[in-house]
Amino acid sequence: MDATKAPEDALSRFSVSVFDVHGLLMRCGDRVTRAIGQTSARWQVLGRAGHQPHTVAQMARDMGHARQSVQRIADLLVDEGLASYKDNPKDRRAKLLGLTPKGAGVLKSIYARNQAWSRGLMEKLDPDLLSSLAGSLEGIAKTIQAELDRDSNAGDGIN
Repeated sequence: MDATKAPEDALSRFSVSVFDVHGLLMRCGDRVTRAIGQTSARWQVLGRAGHQPHTVAQMARDMGHARQSVQRIADLLVDEGLASYKDNPKDRRAKLLGLTPKGAGVLKSIYARNQAWSRGLMEKLDPDLLSSLAGSLEGIAKTIQAELDRDSNAGDGIN
């Protein structure tokens, strides 16, 4: 295989496409949040903390980010009064990150701005196709997660 040529197999093409869409969504998220002094990365952490308090390690694992980068954002959100650390009944050392009322207000504002942006974009996209794609992605995610779970018990799974 030529190391300078991108693989053209279905999984590689799929992966590159997902990475491309993710990058575009992050850029759009930055546009949505910029006016209220936030970023896509901060929005991700606020959103995770808003639905249910999580540890920084749980958030990082769920988002596929390094724990240190999520920790940095979490600490900034706490410093700004948007989030707070709470005792974790399951682990004294790993605090739970939750939203403050101020943080909940910021997250509500982000969601409102995102809804306005989404309405405009959805005029150009097929909702049925998006729903079908979302279902397919969920199925792919389950398959990949099962592979990761299997591999965590048997080494790296790469021969």
